[in-house]
Amino acid sequence: MAKLSGLQVRKVGSNSYVLLAERPQPKLRRIAPTGAPIARPILRQEAEPQLADIVVTASKRDTLSRRFAGAWSRIEGDEFAALGVRGADAIESRTVGFSSTHLGSGRNKLFIRGIADSSFSGPTQSPVGQYFGDVRTGYSGADPDLKLVDIKSVEILEGPQSTLYGSGALGGIVLLRPNMPVFGEQSGMISNGASLTRRGDPGHDTSGVFNLPVGDAVAIRAVGYRALEGGYIDNLATGGKDINDVRVTGARATLSAKLGGDWLVDLGGAAQRIRGNDSQYADRNGPSLSRNSLVDQPFSSDFSLASIVVRKDTGVIRFRSTMAASHHQVEENFDASMGSNPRQLRQLSNARALSNETRLWRPMKDHYSWLAGFSAISHRYDVSRDILNEGESTDLAGTENRVRESTIFGEVGLELGRSIEATIGARYTIADLSGSGQHLSPVAVVPAEAERKERSFLPSAAISARPLDNLTVYGRYQEGFRPGGVSIAGDTVILYRNDHLRTAELGFRYGKPGRDPFDFQGSATISSWHNIQADFLDGSGLPITDNIGDGRVWTLTANGGAQLTDDLRFEAGIAWNDGRITHPADAYRAAWDMLEGTMNIPNIAKVVARGAIDWRVALGGDWMLHTNIYGRYVGSSRLGVGPQLGEEQGQYLDSGLMVRLSEGARAWTLNITNITDEVGNRFAFGAPIGGVDQITPLRPRTIRLGFEQGF
Repeated sequence: MAKLSGLQVRKVGSNSYVLLAERPQPKLRRIAPTGAPIARPILRQEAEPQLADIVVTASKRDTLSRRFAGAWSRIEGDEFAALGVRGADAIESRTVGFSSTHLGSGRNKLFIRGIADSSFSGPTQSPVGQYFGDVRTGYSGADPDLKLVDIKSVEILEGPQSTLYGSGALGGIVLLRPNMPVFGEQSGMISNGASLTRRGDPGHDTSGVFNLPVGDAVAIRAVGYRALEGGYIDNLATGGKDINDVRVTGARATLSAKLGGDWLVDLGGAAQRIRGNDSQYADRNGPSLSRNSLVDQPFSSDFSLASIVVRKDTGVIRFRSTMAASHHQVEENFDASMGSNPRQLRQLSNARALSNETRLWRPMKDHYSWLAGFSAISHRYDVSRDILNEGESTDLAGTENRVRESTIFGEVGLELGRSIEATIGARYTIADLSGSGQHLSPVAVVPAEAERKERSFLPSAAISARPLDNLTVYGRYQEGFRPGGVSIAGDTVILYRNDHLRTAELGFRYGKPGRDPFDFQGSATISSWHNIQADFLDGSGLPITDNIGDGRVWTLTANGGAQLTDDLRFEAGIAWNDGRITHPADAYRAAWDMLEGTMNIPNIAKVVARGAIDWRVALGGDWMLHTNIYGRYVGSSRLGVGPQLGEEQGQYLDSGLMVRLSEGARAWTLNITNITDEVGNRFAFGAPIGGVDQITPLRPRTIRLGFEQGF
């Protein structure tokens, strides 16, 4: 049928096909929805040619982007390759709907589309589902901040995604898609970079990628990287200069084997270690980029992951089963000094998970598609604290939360007409919860409900229409939830309940970025949030978790671009968020009244705006020059919930420049971050006890020179 229509069928990935016209296509460069990729011929990967359409992998049904009823964006991995060893901060700088707390690499909390609960990573689930391939990298606790080395793409789905992804995906999901092993090919790439930070220490980074075939049916892809980010904060109390150096070491490997027919198996493993010499916050009213701390505040993040995937990614019916185990340990030290008496608060958290997801799906054909699957996860999160005072340690209360989830889920897509499609889905989850306290006083009582069972049913529905070839309009309804747990406030054991989010969304997409002269997409959402789980500070200054009441979140987003010439593209985007508590729980009504009924959702800027210009020119022969410059404004937000966390943050401009000169298999790069050398305030928190008037400044202007060589 394709041949009779004058089309070609071409495979563009392990599970992706497109129809291509045989006549020559317009000379427009392939550009991701959030930016322009960098031409990198130095390491062959699975090819993605000039596509008529692309597949939304995160949809789990191989849905074409023009059919997908939801806010979706994709950043090509080549955008990150020229930046060195970077993590979630590089994703944030390329979007308007994705944000982070900026406490420090490996201990941040991520947010999407105005759905934020608190400033701290504790026993509550993250409001963002984080995935590396098919494996969830976080359940409770901090974002491990896996570095974006040898990444094929990053996909972001905005809004609740609990029907397909389960508990925790309240704001959306971020999916890191690594490059997979290529059969029958031996190739590699080495990258090195050196950086200078104004008023700070120098840094460097190194990474390598190797693809090795083992016969015709087995291939291995290995990745390794190291990086040093030079410090730029001075400690006036101790005389330390540039104290906040951060070192990162990581490696991962994947072995893929053909089992016969279209069946494959992937064995994967990853490990990453982050070591920070000290925290990156400063005093708001002191000399620039400095603070007074009587003790050092080092931190560390150790993450490991192992997985096995059995898959069949072609044919009418497709299959994938993923088993994984992960462990994330975070050790933090905070200044807890009282007057001139130096004291150190130490906190150790461990998050461990075992999970499986198995699903069957049928991509759209003959006017319908479907997906059916089940999943199970066992997760344990524990946190312990102590105070170190003059060499003596005093244990503080800690907690352990355990969750076991069993789930079935499914989704059906139907073509109701030539250009109208509907999707309905549902997820049913049974969660067994238990929790306990550690180092409690004899008078402390653990509620009997700490061990309980919760059931949730999460429906979803969407409809989309294509009144014009380049225009898709859609409406969507989705729900999300997080299970409850226990938290400790002094000697009191607090039982917090599950929270539930309902979201309605209207949106549209016009044109394809990089393929049409003009592209534009936008969405408007309203969310109702019941029993919001949030963290706040108790009387001793330590964060605890509780249900603070009900709220609502409104968001408006718009992104677009114009292909001004074959070589020049302009992009712009803006997000407006308005989230607030509408009905506080009884325990927090006094704080709500004190703020005159305007208790806002924390950590989400009212306005985020971004613009970028991408330009490239062929210099003759194999030489090419590529330049990209961007600016991103982040408006004001509030640190947390309640008067104690009322500090303002935000209202700063982030900016960056990338210049890449390539010739065949090698390239030279120049990167500049924070071009205007703005101080700003990304996060108004540093130490929980006695911490007032703290800011987290942007890294000062940093210049990096890099070199890449492929073979």
